[in-house]
Amino acid sequence: MKKIQEIAEKYNVSEQTVRTLLEGLKASGGRQVQFNISELGGMGQWQGGMVMIGDMFNNSLKAKVAELCSELAPLSQSMDEEAKGQDADIAETDRKSVEKRPSASFSGSQNGHQYAYYASENMLEMEQNGQVTRYSTEGYALSGVQQSQDNGGRSLRFSYPGGTVSVNDLKKAE
Repeated sequence: MKKIQEIAEKYNVSEQTVRTLLEGLKASGGRQVQFNISELGGMGQWQGGMVMIGDMFNNSLKAKVAELCSELAPLSQSMDEEAKGQDADIAETDRKSVEKRPSASFSGSQNGHQYAYYASENMLEMEQNGQVTRYSTEGYALSGVQQSQDNGGRSLRFSYPGGTVSVNDLKKAE
């Protein structure tokens, strides 16, 4: 896509970086993206006017990420509309991995775990080592994820209006 090349040149980043951000934005309807891209300071996220990057004192890089994501958000929304028609042809039972369908409220990955949350379906999909597990989020209107490293290893906790919930606290969907 010529537009990806133009944007990559404009912001002096790789085309892969632009594609990665675009896919993440597409999954959220252009509202937010979480990423782990070394040329953008490592792990980071963008949501509207808020930017957080691993290289937290690099204000010029934060500005670059904000401008780049702000430019990609409307593009991801137009791509989202095109993809909705294509996704209707994919049967749910044929899914072998967490696919960040356009209907995902948010999605991301950490330490080999991929996740996608579908608010309209009250479902969280988690993939590790090619194995997808679906969890019911009934009663938990998830609004975001808290990723961290702790003494026990990896920890994924999800925010909801009542606080946070761990994947271990959710019931597997049937």
